[in-house]
Amino acid sequence: MTDNSQIRRSPRDRAVKVLVACYDGRQFCRDLLGELQEADQLSPTDAALAAELVMGVSRHRITAEHLAARFYRGRWAGLRLHTRVILALAVYQLCWLDRIPDYAAIDQAVRQAKGHGRGTAAMTNAILRKLAACRGDVIDRPNDPAPRRYLAIDADRGRLFAENVFPDPAKRPLDHLIAVTSHPPWLVERWHRRFKPKLCREICIAGQRRPPLVLRPNPIRTTPDELFDSLTAGDHDPARLDDSDVILLRGAPPVAQVFEIGEGLCQPQDSTAQIPLRFSPPSPGELVLDLCAGVGTKSTQAAELMKNDGLVLATDVDTVKLAGIPETAERLGLTIIQTTPLDQLDDTLARVDRAPDLILVDVPCTNTGVLARRPEARYRATHKELLSLVEIQRNLLRRAEALAGPAARIVYATCSIEREENEDQLIQFCEEYPNWHVVKQVFTTPDQDHDGGFAAVLARE
Repeated sequence: MTDNSQIRRSPRDRAVKVLVACYDGRQFCRDLLGELQEADQLSPTDAALAAELVMGVSRHRITAEHLAARFYRGRWAGLRLHTRVILALAVYQLCWLDRIPDYAAIDQAVRQAKGHGRGTAAMTNAILRKLAACRGDVIDRPNDPAPRRYLAIDADRGRLFAENVFPDPAKRPLDHLIAVTSHPPWLVERWHRRFKPKLCREICIAGQRRPPLVLRPNPIRTTPDELFDSLTAGDHDPARLDDSDVILLRGAPPVAQVFEIGEGLCQPQDSTAQIPLRFSPPSPGELVLDLCAGVGTKSTQAAELMKNDGLVLATDVDTVKLAGIPETAERLGLTIIQTTPLDQLDDTLARVDRAPDLILVDVPCTNTGVLARRPEARYRATHKELLSLVEIQRNLLRRAEALAGPAARIVYATCSIEREENEDQLIQFCEEYPNWHVVKQVFTTPDQDHDGGFAAVLARE
């Protein structure tokens, strides 16, 4: 007899629940996975499978739906959302994962499809069996893979279908790029216009990669060489990035499995995200205001650069994220970070009785430079969303200018590759405040080892 409670708590059912809730990109998958796990725990193995399925489908959903639609005789957009998600989840297992038996992926999808309309389970079974019959085995990437038949699993491996399943890149290059890299048309079209075909394709490929775990050594407690040796001794395979202090673990092990993180010897942070504060490092004894602190990754970076001497004031509109910063600071051995809700910032600064020396404005953005890490963000990227974020960013810059002391500098940062959120934002700011100027700026597009983003330092004349 089937245990219905176990069915309801299966990793595939949890994956469907999260994927449906995050379908439009308004919620982050990892956040919802964490909330559900806290409320109703799966076993560690099942929780890991649910996370793999959710993040994998989010990263490849357009491709997975394209493949399922190829073997569906009706209008794909007319299917219910749950049905499309169930099919995409099964396609991900059949095509990207090689340790899940076909029967397990198909049977579970058929079970999940029951109750979503008459004939849905039979249709699901037919689509998936046709796809499985057409899909080839996992092979090493050919030197010249047939673009209409080859599905890349990663940089080195893929599957060759028995028939053409993707658009012809010679006749429909953008449609092909959308289908094989799983980026929505609006993003691909604007990137193609701005970055031209070659770089546009590189950005799209980077956005579907499994990103490495990137570690920032904590100079309060270790050195980069000592951390590298410790990771090596712990059976990891670390690599130094571009002769810098940054260390990569390309296998991307779970954070909980990296002893050095728990011991406060390092902090996960992509190398591009480390650029803004390295651009204008705060000095010991300074007052740094992190105006959009989030979970405090850059607040802790500032405290490390200050050698734990001075004051880092971390604020954010999200008090839930703020609440976790003291624990992170304690793990890293940092004692100079103080948190305050954004609506209490003025009172806190009045008590401190000192103007900030550096204001970090790491603004909310479209996240288009970090789609490998936040894959669901691609689905909320629209022109309307962009304009809304640009206005929020502009108001945050205005707030920073009002809080800045006479000698203060403002560090502006995004994890976006959209001009409106980056260069254009600074042009507008300097026109509005002509006594400010851009000291320096840097723009990074994503690749296999780096996220994309933008950083600039602003100062008064």
